[in-house]
Amino acid sequence: MIIIADSGSTKCTWLFHDGGKTTSVRTRGINALQHTPEQIRETLAALPPCGPVSAVHIYSAGCSPAFPVSNEKLRRELEARFGAARIEVRSDLLGAARALFGRDEGIACILGTGANSCHCRDGEVVHNVSALGYVLGDEGSGAVLGRNLVNGIFKEHIPLRGEFLEACGMTYEEIIRRVYNEPFANRFLASFAPFILDHIGCPEVRRMVLRSFGDFAERNLSRYPKGLPVSFVGGIAAHFGELLREALAGAGYEVKEIIESPAEGLLKYHHGK
Repeated sequence: MIIIADSGSTKCTWLFHDGGKTTSVRTRGINALQHTPEQIRETLAALPPCGPVSAVHIYSAGCSPAFPVSNEKLRRELEARFGAARIEVRSDLLGAARALFGRDEGIACILGTGANSCHCRDGEVVHNVSALGYVLGDEGSGAVLGRNLVNGIFKEHIPLRGEFLEACGMTYEEIIRRVYNEPFANRFLASFAPFILDHIGCPEVRRMVLRSFGDFAERNLSRYPKGLPVSFVGGIAAHFGELLREALAGAGYEVKEIIESPAEGLLKYHHGK
């Protein structure tokens, strides 16, 4: 049994491949930089029992050469859960690159709860413009769209205050508490993406989304070589695909491909099927 997993901060897709059959399972996301060993353990405990595992390839948020302690934390928990001889812990960005381009060259981008991008070639990351997270960066991500929505509503630039409070079932005070006093504010803010999509006909909301995607292009894509194909993975990219293509076209980029999950592409990368 070989396991391939793609994990963002909100959800993780696991593929269990036994050589002939592939089973897909979804759990909460794992971000090794943010989550404790106990939280990672709880997520792994939600997976069904499986036979002997020879290898685990996980591409996860919060994992990269810059965070060796986080990588090792996740590797230890995976080893304890599966006992596999081979465990490969890599970044979700590398997973996006391999799923989108295989061993070809291009600009691979993630737009989900968070955002990231890279210039990739031969199945490796050549250059990465720092994402910086939803406080300092993550332009175009679900967390930033949610943050901008809340900002626009309560600063009275988006005329949907009543509809928003009714939809989320919280007061202004509860929203502020969730953002500033509870963990995983990025997930909480990204949870407003369906409301944004439902109200995309509101001119102020539409402009907000286009501006955020334009910021992604200006702050990230502009740092890579011109003329390379640009492709995306992630729920925000998939559900806002039309506006994403429009915003990037306005910035001089053509989007080659948008997929919601890189899991199937990673299975093809590792096993050719």
